[in-house]
Amino acid sequence: MKIFNVYRHAAHGVEAVKVGFSWPAFFFSIIWMLSKRLWRYAVIFFVLNVLLNASESAAERTFDSDALLSFYILSFVGSLALWLIPAFEGNKWREADLRKRGYVLTSTLQGSSPDAVAAQSMKVQ
Repeated sequence: MKIFNVYRHAAHGVEAVKVGFSWPAFFFSIIWMLSKRLWRYAVIFFVLNVLLNASESAAERTFDSDALLSFYILSFVGSLALWLIPAFEGNKWREADLRKRGYVLTSTLQGSSPDAVAAQSMKVQ
């Protein structure tokens, strides 16, 4: 069973956010951010990806083979970070966004999915 924090908003209902690592954020980073209304993070993620790709293209034209290998190692580390940071921090970002939009943390429940936990939360109410 997974653990979810349940947030409630008077006008918008209930949102359940999984605690911990987010597999959807890992595999579908920018799409996941956009679907969760994390606009600022999606823009930052997009800009960082564009900058990383542009720097790789520039490096191929300017660096010699030794420097290029070092650059590729750094680029790989940067790309890995761009995959892992949303996966580890995405649910925290989502919770902060919900609080900013007026949602209030009402409970922490176990369940198999966010929808099941939201339904369970509605019954408890």
